[in-house]
Amino acid sequence: MKRIALVLSIALIAMIMVSCGGSTEKKSTETTKAEVAETAKVMVYYFHSKQRCKTCLAIQDVAGQTISENFADNADVQFVELDYTEKANEAISTKYEIAGSSLIIVSGNEHVNLTSAAFANAVRNPDVLKETIVNEVNNHL
Repeated sequence: MKRIALVLSIALIAMIMVSCGGSTEKKSTETTKAEVAETAKVMVYYFHSKQRCKTCLAIQDVAGQTISENFADNADVQFVELDYTEKANEAISTKYEIAGSSLIIVSGNEHVNLTSAAFANAVRNPDVLKETIVNEVNNHL
């Protein structure tokens, strides 16, 4: 029974990630940078494409809000949103092996991929995602 639930969960996450190309809605706060200088001790990256679904937009909103609400006065934490389909972002997307919308926390040579947690919680349980982000950032400070 647990094996079936796990397979269904993985299939659901895969379907959500594939569907992210279905929306043409674009946020005006989009950031594109040829090279993002990892100047902060902890970098929180949200990678996306030009077309994003409701869940992708929710991940961006929850992650950005979480960083601004909890770490606004902390120069050691920075949130960066990048379109991984832009040629200018190819190097950083390759560095973190980005192939779809992703939420990555980077500290030094380590990085943690929170994409699964983000897709599972951004719309229905944003507080869970916020707590996950805050805990992971604090673990790296």
